[in-house]
Amino acid sequence: MCLLVSHMDREIVKRYLKDRFFAIIMFLVSNLSIIMFFHLSEPSNKEVVYPFILGIFFLTFFLLVDGFRYYQSNKAVSQLLLGQFSELQAITEEQKLFIELLHKNSEAYSKEKNELVETNKERLYFLSHWMHHLKTPVSVIDLHIQNESNDPEKWTGIQKENKRLLKTIEQGLTMIRMDSFENDLAIEKVDIVKSIRAMINQHKSECIHHSVFPVVLSKQPTVHVLTDAKWNNVMLDQLISNAIKYSISKKGNKKMTIEIESTPDDVLLSIHDEGMGIPSYDLERVFSPFFTGENGRKVPNSSGIGLYLCKKIAEKLNHTIHIQSELTNGTTVSIKYLTKL
Repeated sequence: MCLLVSHMDREIVKRYLKDRFFAIIMFLVSNLSIIMFFHLSEPSNKEVVYPFILGIFFLTFFLLVDGFRYYQSNKAVSQLLLGQFSELQAITEEQKLFIELLHKNSEAYSKEKNELVETNKERLYFLSHWMHHLKTPVSVIDLHIQNESNDPEKWTGIQKENKRLLKTIEQGLTMIRMDSFENDLAIEKVDIVKSIRAMINQHKSECIHHSVFPVVLSKQPTVHVLTDAKWNNVMLDQLISNAIKYSISKKGNKKMTIEIESTPDDVLLSIHDEGMGIPSYDLERVFSPFFTGENGRKVPNSSGIGLYLCKKIAEKLNHTIHIQSELTNGTTVSIKYLTKL
């Protein structure tokens, strides 16, 4: 800290001398010109040097007083640039005018920012309500499909597209809720084994339809982690859905292995599928929004939103998410949870 202050002081002194360099040179030149004039007029007059010495004294006095004032105001600016709190001190009229300009610009910026925030809130409010209204006809369509179960093949395609539409709506609503994530957060101890089994049960029909057999590996029947139950379920739902979706291309029976490993401080959850895998050149971008990559061209209902949402949720919940994959040999997504603060 002392070295930082010392360096800051030296920089301020350098800037001051640089700013006053022309004035100092002009003062010295003018004084030397006067001395030369009197010396040429009266070469025998030795007393002409005394006014020069007096001028140097007053110059030094001026530089000390002016430099101190310069130092006070510039030190505050330097501290603010370093991210330290400091109150700007206006000493000269020029500085007062500059600070007044800063305040006016700051007020205008704050006003514009608040207006944009309010406009954005309003748009998100209408978008959220619009998407909630979309869910109603989707649910009605699904009900009609179930009532027409006497001809299941006829309705399979409609049901598939209906679920895809519902999934897209849910993702959109999740993205909207992310803006107020902290207001909808409740960190608590959650049994991750129970959460995984419940999520697998929700995807049971998809697993059966696509011949994907989930296997849960855990040494303990219950494993508690610190998370938000609702947001964690959103993340798990997306990861399990991906594991099933990207396993469809392979024929025959496939396994989806979910392994839970515990340590005293954290829990590692790994979801491994035996699907198509991800090319190495796409791995670095899989968490980017709307990125579908090579697999997106093979699986038509890829939105590029799912893994992005998982990444954002994991970061906000203080979890670590990591992905490993090998082309044609499946993908493993790992989440590390804390078990204590």
